[in-house]
Amino acid sequence: MPTDDRKDPTPLHHLRIITQKELRSLVPYTPHHILRLEKAGRFPRRIKLGQNRIGWRLIDIEEWIAARIPKETYRADPAPAEIF
Repeated sequence: MPTDDRKDPTPLHHLRIITQKELRSLVPYTPHHILRLEKAGRFPRRIKLGQNRIGWRLIDIEEWIAARIPKETYRADPAPAEIF
């Protein structure tokens, strides 16, 4: 039975490069907006893989997304509800 890499990252997970199409499924910004953010230093830089191919390190994108999620959104130990 094949394993799901998203649930159980492999030792090489930090090296995985994603395409622009995969990036669009993770980050709902247009390619032009992503380029503007990259130039402003507010988005992970793309990697030139060939003459006509670019990609992004998946771990950089995951860290960028995680940095935008408010810490109070997900609490490991939620406070019990008060009863009045």
